[in-house]
Amino acid sequence: MSTIEAYKQEIETELDRAREKLVELKEKIRSSSDVERLDSIDEIEALEKMASDMRAKIKELNEEMEDSWEQIKGDIDSSRNTINEAFARLNRSLV
Repeated sequence: MSTIEAYKQEIETELDRAREKLVELKEKIRSSSDVERLDSIDEIEALEKMASDMRAKIKELNEEMEDSWEQIKGDIDSSRNTINEAFARLNRSLV
């Protein structure tokens, strides 16, 4: 597994754990006082936003990698075609 893939997997695992913790916190604040609940809800919403932003960044990283892969694949295909054409020319000239 590449370093980038390992990093993304690590972040996704942490985000999954964070989502589980947020669910637990939401359950806990249901029994809290109104003031505590309001403060906690704001914090939970902020955490949910941060987690959502991180997921968006991971998706962006995936898309950028995919774009890079397409670029690299295109370059490789172009080189492969050039090599094949060169071999074909050589074969024709040697016959």
